[in-house]
Amino acid sequence: MGTDESYQNSAKIYDVLDRTYFRKAVSSPRNAVISLLGDEPLTVLDMCTGTGTNEIAIAGTRSNAKVIGIDISDAMLQKAAAKVEKEAIPNVKLIHMDATKMQFPGEKFDVVLISLVLHESSPDLAEQLLLEARRVLKTAGKVIVVEWEEPASLLKKIPFYLIKKTEPIGFEGFLKCEMHQYFFRFGFEITQTIHCDYSKVMVLKKNDHI
Repeated sequence: MGTDESYQNSAKIYDVLDRTYFRKAVSSPRNAVISLLGDEPLTVLDMCTGTGTNEIAIAGTRSNAKVIGIDISDAMLQKAAAKVEKEAIPNVKLIHMDATKMQFPGEKFDVVLISLVLHESSPDLAEQLLLEARRVLKTAGKVIVVEWEEPASLLKKIPFYLIKKTEPIGFEGFLKCEMHQYFFRFGFEITQTIHCDYSKVMVLKKNDHI
């Protein structure tokens, strides 16, 4: 899933990219995710949490939510831990864990978040991540997937071109995937899609395909 050096480099620029592309609150995928959670008590898993931006945003606005963020990268988790400590958010837990082999029991979480991960994963890795997400998701729970989406606006296509050039081979092919078919293979169906700046937020529920 990457070398320690690559994660160190990613950790340095992760939040800079976030502030550049998702800075408008009204059209931010982060706020779209939060709007989907409601106010009831929830147990939320942030798979591949990175520097913890999503996890902290959720926990900070949803005090009834217990949010667990996992990542295989120590560099990412160190940045996330520093941010959690600075914000003094009590309902957050960070765990060093491989998202393809999670040490959680089945059907533990109400919500599983997978944000900007699948597009940079090989097909085999994406399959492992999604099948693990399905395993730990409660029967009536939902997976929320945040992924890049190419904008229609010419003005926005220019900054998005930089994303295209920095993402791995296969990124443009992933952008063109028919998402309903993509997730159906792993036992999910899309129930809602929210289009945001340079991205989309998809809500998935379990189906009986697998």
